[in-house]
Amino acid sequence: MNEKRNCLVGRDSDDGAWMTIVVAIIVVMIVVAIIIYGGAFIGGFHSLKNYAVSFKHNVIDSNREPVAA
Repeated sequence: MNEKRNCLVGRDSDDGAWMTIVVAIIVVMIVVAIIIYGGAFIGGFHSLKNYAVSFKHNVIDSNREPVAA
């Protein structure tokens, strides 16, 4: 392109490849972070839920009087 004319859709340089690589790396890092923190949140939720259920079964339900059948 002529040095005096500007590109109408963005910069007219060779930085596009580097910017594409940088943006791709950032997107991959964000997706990986979402997967890691989402998995930790879901795993933590299920472990707390299982703890509450086992506490109920082992402590609360075990201390009740047996019901005659």
